[in-house]
Amino acid sequence: MRGAFGQIIRNIVGDRRDGVERIPPTTSNRRRNEANRPIRQRRRRQQEVQDDDVDSTEHAHMEEDVPQPPQMEQTADDIPDTSAHPDADESDDADESDGAADIDDQDQQTGFPGGPTVTSLLTQYEHHVAQRLWEGEDRGSLKVITHGLKLKKFAEVPMPAPVEHWIQESGLMHLSSGYLTMADAGLISAFVERWHRETSSFHLSFREMTITLDDVATLLHISPHGKFFYAPLNMNTNNAARAAHEYLGATWEEACAEISYNKCVQYRLQWLRDLYSRLIQTNQFECAARTYLLHLVGCTIFADKTHTRVEVKYITLFIDLHRCRDYSWASAALVFLYDNLGDGAVHDTRHMGGYISLLQCWIYEHFPRICKRGDRGAIPAHLPRACR
Repeated sequence: MRGAFGQIIRNIVGDRRDGVERIPPTTSNRRRNEANRPIRQRRRRQQEVQDDDVDSTEHAHMEEDVPQPPQMEQTADDIPDTSAHPDADESDDADESDGAADIDDQDQQTGFPGGPTVTSLLTQYEHHVAQRLWEGEDRGSLKVITHGLKLKKFAEVPMPAPVEHWIQESGLMHLSSGYLTMADAGLISAFVERWHRETSSFHLSFREMTITLDDVATLLHISPHGKFFYAPLNMNTNNAARAAHEYLGATWEEACAEISYNKCVQYRLQWLRDLYSRLIQTNQFECAARTYLLHLVGCTIFADKTHTRVEVKYITLFIDLHRCRDYSWASAALVFLYDNLGDGAVHDTRHMGGYISLLQCWIYEHFPRICKRGDRGAIPAHLPRACR
């Protein structure tokens, strides 16, 4: 092989011997070259054979010159068991890890079937109800409650002037009228299925939409301005009983019995209504106002999944009735609704909390043709738009 390659190089660039024998291309010289051509071809074939022999000899010498490791005697224990193929196992593990990485990269590139193609934003989409719907798992409609009938019935209880004064001063009076008595579970579930916690918005077919602070202030007529508040997280059963006794006017025995009955730091809405009626009869108007306000937010902006109780921690917002107006109630209502929308979008959720009347009125306001509703028409300017 080496001789053939060397011959090709010599034919291209020539060698020293070819340069000496090269003669001018005259007519007589051409005839002489044609006559000597068979001789030159025979010499070239002989040279190629000699070059091939030299190559094989040099290759043999090179193999002999390579140092070989010393040979050691092997016993039966030293002979490796080739049936196990450890190298093959390692290669298989490497292939599996590479395959898993390839699958992850593929998922990162392709996304979810029928869902987002870029998974770096919607990081919790695998638990989203929309992903399970695409796989054929329909959880059905969520269980939602508006508490409208409770508020309507509670409004029949006479409200003394001192209590009404404190309710007006709190800035939450409009919550007692801006509610729905019936919830459309199918409509609510359809929008919740399009909500994504990561973006805090509904992903619709045409664009994204969300509930804004202005929507809350317009629909409910509660203030979007003011201070943010942080409800205490260290409430226990003793603190819950003490708060009911000191700020709501319940006896110590009543407070302890209520906490023991619930087995948690919550008050029943029915218990608050009964307590309010007794407080009015005994002219404990400030305690009655706190009881009324706690019941009001428990049925509206802070309604939880239990649909029958309210958390004790919100009583701290009404300890000083003069400062209730200083809070940004619209911000609190919006944040609480966002959290419950995020929980409702998880496939395993069956009950949804939050102010359902606010969500349903927002849908009515921005999608007037999507469903039928009982529109009351024009309303006085001082009433919230949710009263329509």
